[in-house]
Amino acid sequence: MQRSALILAGGKGTRLGTQEKALLSYNGKTFLEKTMSLLYQTVDEVIVSVRDKEQQKTLSEYASDVKFVCDKQQGKGPLTGMLQGMQAASHNYIFVVACDMPFIRSDVIDMLFEEAEGYDGAIPVWSDGRKEPLHAVYSKERVIPAIERSILKYNYRVMSAVSQLCDVKFISMDKIKHIDSDLISFANINTLADLEFINKKVHVYEQTYGYR
Repeated sequence: MQRSALILAGGKGTRLGTQEKALLSYNGKTFLEKTMSLLYQTVDEVIVSVRDKEQQKTLSEYASDVKFVCDKQQGKGPLTGMLQGMQAASHNYIFVVACDMPFIRSDVIDMLFEEAEGYDGAIPVWSDGRKEPLHAVYSKERVIPAIERSILKYNYRVMSAVSQLCDVKFISMDKIKHIDSDLISFANINTLADLEFINKKVHVYEQTYGYR
């Protein structure tokens, strides 16, 4: 199976003030660089979804060998970025991830691709039923029409499109814990306080498991 990956970087990150989430750093690398480096261990191409050409110019200084796509409808959330990115993807199965999840793991992504084969997608789900649609693998042939239908109805929630898929494989976090015992790959950064907290947590994790 040939694989694509889509990084959703178009959000304004209002809780971080004027800072671009994708350009926050950990261990001397921006989140964008770290995520791209990790993704190229397991996919054939990486696409970065941005809100406009100005953001593309800013991020392109930190990204090479990637495709950039710009939102056609700005300020509508990640669903429009997913649509543009999937339409640009060369391969059917696409790992979609938000740019504020810099501690994703290639072995978890590999598992999601394997689980998604033959399905509309593979989406992690927490024990309380919450789903992780922005850390998931999708078949673009199946999800693009669902996204288009949601947008036509002015419904820009990611789960609006996902809920239309008929044959999704939901992967329990208990299963993922066999690979990522602390589920560090699902840590996301919304504020500087989140970043400070996760830096400490990941430092301990790295010392314990040797993960980088």
